[in-house]
Amino acid sequence: MSSQPLGMRHRGVATLAALGFALAVAGCGGGGGGDGGTPLTKAQYEQHLATDSQTITKAFQPLSTPPSSLSVLASQLKVGQEKLRSAADDLNGVTPPKDVAKDNQALAKGLQTLADELESLRSAAAKKDPKLVQKALNELKSSHALVDARVATDDMRKKGYKLGGFS
Repeated sequence: MSSQPLGMRHRGVATLAALGFALAVAGCGGGGGGDGGTPLTKAQYEQHLATDSQTITKAFQPLSTPPSSLSVLASQLKVGQEKLRSAADDLNGVTPPKDVAKDNQALAKGLQTLADELESLRSAAAKKDPKLVQKALNELKSSHALVDARVATDDMRKKGYKLGGFS
């Protein structure tokens, strides 16, 4: 394999690591509590976010170094997508404090959308096609999902919420 495809893979991994880290920094995720009825307290909600932000970070941590192959990258992305979708489902399943209800909804939608958008990258990696991987990465760079999630978590911070160990 030439050095150019390896270079493309490395840039792709760096971009994904940045996406995963940004999500972790944003304190994204769920983790139980709030059964759709009684709103969680601020402390319960903060704990809820902290727990799943750690899960998401762990899922994307392997992407902080170049994978040994595009097949490995595809496998790592699949795990990351599952964690993002799980966090989105968890967020949709809780009743957050009223002052962050809209932020919670935006965050859940952002996580789900990002998981969906990662599918083109995972598929390209599974096909072992560096050109498709690079194309998918370029498309991800213009994703609004990450921006939307970041706006929601920035608003939570302004309201005094602690969003995990990364804030």
